[in-house]
Amino acid sequence: MRQALSYVALGLTMLSIVGCSDRPYGRQIDDQTLFQQTLDPTPPTASELTKTPLPKQNLVVQLTNEQSSQNSGALPRPEPSLASNFMTIMGQNGAVITVWALAQRNWLWAYAPIDSQDFGNIRNWRIERSFRREHFRFLNQALGSCMQAYGNGVIHDGCDPNNLDQDFELMPTDRGAVFIKSVSQQRCITYNPVSSTVYTTLWLSQCDDTNITPLNDQTFYLTPPLLSAQPITQ
Repeated sequence: MRQALSYVALGLTMLSIVGCSDRPYGRQIDDQTLFQQTLDPTPPTASELTKTPLPKQNLVVQLTNEQSSQNSGALPRPEPSLASNFMTIMGQNGAVITVWALAQRNWLWAYAPIDSQDFGNIRNWRIERSFRREHFRFLNQALGSCMQAYGNGVIHDGCDPNNLDQDFELMPTDRGAVFIKSVSQQRCITYNPVSSTVYTTLWLSQCDDTNITPLNDQTFYLTPPLLSAQPITQ
């Protein structure tokens, strides 16, 4: 009798093992499980950064001389350069919001320009008006992915004009800075200006201009893009 029970127990154990091993192949991994796999990203390598193609410019915002001449009374207007369409999002501590791991659905961080020189154009963003007139979205220069509110933080993911998580509201302050408020979550991007590491963590919290402290800030400046430069030598 004991031997029979042992065989039954062994059979049930084998079935459970087979069942568990089949699950990843039998169903699609849910979104949260997939995202958990990106919580420990590695910085982009130099070879990865050199292989990232620049996205095409937004032709909607460009106005060529030929187009402008077709408008009655309109003077020819030069096309904007690629750099003029991009900017950095800089905190009070000088750190800029940047992609770290290049694969989509990875967290965004903030790095000081001097500590992220190898990151290149993944630190630059283009601000675009959403199809909702009062909202904006941020498109990464090097990757073409969009900033997106996710959980308690922000990630970059494929751009989707119908995804409200990628819509943000800019709320200006009297100091020239802005609060960046997630439309879907109604919370603002927050950071610690006094970070003990070379990177600064970004998270979403209740928008509150009366609760800005040295360890908790929500104000950012929209500044010129970070461009490669050669040192002046004699």
